[in-house]
Amino acid sequence: MPVFPVLTLWLDEGTERSELNGVPVEPVPGEGYRQAAIAAVVREVQRLCLDAVRVRVLSPTDEAWDMVVTATGDAHDATVTDPAADQPQRWPRRRWLLLGASTLGVLALGGLGTAVALSVTGESAPEQWVVPGADQQIPVALPEAFSGRSAWSVPVAENSDVTALDAGHILSADPDGTLTARDPETGQPVWRGTSAPKDLTAAVHTDWAGTPSLVAQAGNELRVWDLRTPEDGSTVPAATIPVDQGWRVEVRGARPLVAKEHWIVGIPTPGNGLTDVVIPAGSRALTVTGDNQIITATEDSLHTVNADGTVAGRVPLTAPTGSSGAPVASWMLDADHALLGWKTKDSSTPMAIIQIQDGATLATAEVPQPPDQRQQQPIVDAEGRTAAFDTLSLTWGEGAVLRPLHSFETSTLDGTTAYGMAGRTAPASLDLSSLTSAPLPWETFTDEDPAPDLVEADAAYIVAETLENTVLYRSEPADALTSGRADDTKEK
Repeated sequence: MPVFPVLTLWLDEGTERSELNGVPVEPVPGEGYRQAAIAAVVREVQRLCLDAVRVRVLSPTDEAWDMVVTATGDAHDATVTDPAADQPQRWPRRRWLLLGASTLGVLALGGLGTAVALSVTGESAPEQWVVPGADQQIPVALPEAFSGRSAWSVPVAENSDVTALDAGHILSADPDGTLTARDPETGQPVWRGTSAPKDLTAAVHTDWAGTPSLVAQAGNELRVWDLRTPEDGSTVPAATIPVDQGWRVEVRGARPLVAKEHWIVGIPTPGNGLTDVVIPAGSRALTVTGDNQIITATEDSLHTVNADGTVAGRVPLTAPTGSSGAPVASWMLDADHALLGWKTKDSSTPMAIIQIQDGATLATAEVPQPPDQRQQQPIVDAEGRTAAFDTLSLTWGEGAVLRPLHSFETSTLDGTTAYGMAGRTAPASLDLSSLTSAPLPWETFTDEDPAPDLVEADAAYIVAETLENTVLYRSEPADALTSGRADDTKEK
């Protein structure tokens, strides 16, 4: 351990702010201020090309303690105490809180991909995480690129599904119904919440009035979970907001909204509440910005509406030919893109991908079987800029495409590749960036084999029934697994 440098970390518990060597540390979405502080230290350790560094932690209450933080995110208490000193007993406890919460945050949000020792209860000894269910046979056939042996596997709730948060974590429901976010590399839980919804694909990592949150509609209620792990590592309770019949919930975009009746829109407030804003009559609410402004659409304009109901700005919008009035359907794809649908006099349904910032139309199409706003929410890969419904797929990156889907049911998206069932009988992949591509099936074990529930750039995930349990498996690329075993052999 080098004697120098010694970094200075300022932590203000009252304002939840931190500074590293005098520079303010800004948490990313999903981070608490302690987690952000330790992540900043880790970045500095890596920049200095060190294995670890000493850190002096200061607070506004004149408390001070020492830590050692490693390049992989482990934080260790290095304070030398004087037994004769008359100091408050809460100091050691506060150090434990910092170490436990921050180390967990680095694992969860820093993308280090390393199993580290954690202590989130304060007094207990750290425990080393053991990757569960590795090298298990996956009972269904996956696309050729992926291994038939699991990198890890865990029991999940019956009839469960799986999704990925934009921070990279894998979200599933435990057998007892606990909502669990896991490190994708190790399967280690990094966050837990109560009352998992049945449809996890509807859960979105978002900003709820400044709080990093997970939000999902479940029947006649909207559930909100604080994504900041409590200092004691406990399970986060779900806050619930009633949703009346006829209300429309939009959880994508910069912030969620609830479109009520009579041109009233509920927008997030601190404490998991909603405040009502009156929008211009005849317009359709699309999303809420990070500044608590509502974006609405009319026949020819996108309006920016302040929280007091005044219109702050307007950009022109060109509706598809033949359409009339404001859009009758809308789905946010990310914070700056929306899919809108209109009615026409001949009952056709023109749809368009709109860029919210400037009202630009990226693609339009007549859709023979448009999605039902009340029954369908899209599967979205925001990073890959793709989305899919039962009867429609779209891309909004370079060369935006709106493509009707015929006899293809999408299970998951990885960039512009969809994985699902072709003709409801054969698992297959489909290139969504082309209007003429055809499904590409792969060889299966049985006729009942499904498509993967989730495919990411470096892994596929499948939920399958076994004799005793429902199990979530992670499969990595077959060549990566072979290469890893070869490297292990060389080391031995």
